[in-house]
Amino acid sequence: MIKAMLFDAGGVIVKTGNQISMFARIFRPKNKQKLWEKINHYNGPLCAGKMSEKEYWRIIAKSEGIDPGKIPDNLWAKNYEKTTKIDPKMVSLLKRLRKRYKTILISNTIKPHVIINKKRGLFDNFDDVINSNEVHLSKDTKAIFKLALKRNHLKAKECIFIDDIQKFVDIAKSAGIHGIRFRNVRQLKKELSRLGVL
Repeated sequence: MIKAMLFDAGGVIVKTGNQISMFARIFRPKNKQKLWEKINHYNGPLCAGKMSEKEYWRIIAKSEGIDPGKIPDNLWAKNYEKTTKIDPKMVSLLKRLRKRYKTILISNTIKPHVIINKKRGLFDNFDDVINSNEVHLSKDTKAIFKLALKRNHLKAKECIFIDDIQKFVDIAKSAGIHGIRFRNVRQLKKELSRLGVL
């Protein structure tokens, strides 16, 4: 029996299209979505507070074959408030789900983003909020999911985790949690209906 819905923030509830476009103007990738996946694939140590932003972007620059000197300082935080926004359709869905299930946010994030999302009221939609920078864990290990279960007295099989990055969905699944790869609100609703939770 499902008792809780676990959500990622960026790319699911927080729309990041303009932010991705900003990154793409710097990195000039052949595929913007693949760049976004790469940025998320490597951001665990940064979001857990184990790597500086400068070190992180150096890794991405090397993998993309560009000069790290072309990357502005504090690129993650730069224009975050202007280039992202909370999706009202997802907030509506969250409110609907929260009537029946516990809602938990599990986000790979950094302090400047947390400050902005708190001000926006994003966290008000959840019963528990686990920000990677605050717990010094990230979604590239099972530990952050186990923490969510422990803090909320839940079993893995009682939870569904939703993220736009397949890697993180797979890690949640490896911890025994049901997982859904998010593509859009309509697709998510279909998946939740198929699972009998909507």
